[in-house]
Amino acid sequence: RSCPLNLNFIMKEMTHLRYFMPIVIQGNKMGLKSTFYVGPSNKYNCPHRHRQIVVDLANRHNIDIAPYQSAGACSGILFSSEKTGIELVKSNKKAKKVVATYQTDFIESHRLYEPFVDHILMPSKWIAEYYNLENKKNLYLGIPKYDTHIDAKSVRDKYGIKNGKNALVIWPKIRDEHASGIDMGNILHALKSQGFTILVKTRGKDPLKQDAKSILEKNGDHYFEDTSWHPHTTQELLSVSDIAINFGSTTIEECVMHNVPLINFDIKPAVRNGSKRPYRVTHEYLYNYNYCIQAEKDIRMSKLVASIQHLATADLQSEFRKSRVNHLYEPTNCSKLILERLL
Repeated sequence: RSCPLNLNFIMKEMTHLRYFMPIVIQGNKMGLKSTFYVGPSNKYNCPHRHRQIVVDLANRHNIDIAPYQSAGACSGILFSSEKTGIELVKSNKKAKKVVATYQTDFIESHRLYEPFVDHILMPSKWIAEYYNLENKKNLYLGIPKYDTHIDAKSVRDKYGIKNGKNALVIWPKIRDEHASGIDMGNILHALKSQGFTILVKTRGKDPLKQDAKSILEKNGDHYFEDTSWHPHTTQELLSVSDIAINFGSTTIEECVMHNVPLINFDIKPAVRNGSKRPYRVTHEYLYNYNYCIQAEKDIRMSKLVASIQHLATADLQSEFRKSRVNHLYEPTNCSKLILERLL
């Protein structure tokens, strides 16, 4: 059979690398050449701000870098992420066009690109049905970012994280933290009382103030923004964590795929940026398993400590498997499945 020899990727945000790089690496194994069409997003994750990282990845994995606008004329397979570069995807008449969905952004974006692409990489058929997004263009082959193998010892060495118990705190958006009035100090105190080293992760656009960072470091804990784009920092930290603290973030998906139990504080507002969201908490079905304890924002310290102790010692592997089978998928080489299907 004849097959396209080029894999093309519209790259305007560094966060796209966690989905694109596993496909690039699998493509190399199959003799397929990859090109990144790099353009600015003017966001904290803009590839122009992190150009050296892009160049180093390109050199290491034999990726060509091309001007962003030229993606409109490329042939082969053209990958984009959600609605990023949508004008170039729409104008391209030569390539097979494939959208890689990102977390749960597809809820609002699916309808925007569906009319003029060939395939949409959805996490699972169950999720497409849940959000009323069933479509003949959907491919249900898993999520490429989980193809990346992460070695826990290498992560500890990289960030100077000592052996011992670690708790990953996915810090809430500043908006949600302030609106809810949640006491983050109590949560951190409960974790420290149980001997956990705290790994705080925030996004580059939601950084903690310097005094908060200093307190963490003084207590032997760690603070991260987006230190690594591939593998992504959150996945690296989950690989060395025994428990996670979440605040309605879609990181719940990563916890499930990495077998990390969590305590979740439901503080997401119904109205965001002036409008009411159809799904206040996305991936809400992933919380309904024993690996997750839902906590009130004013939970008593004794109850919080008991929850931490339970999740840190319980055998929850069967719960994680059940959740993945019901809603996501069991880990496999998604990138290989995707490329074989597209070819």
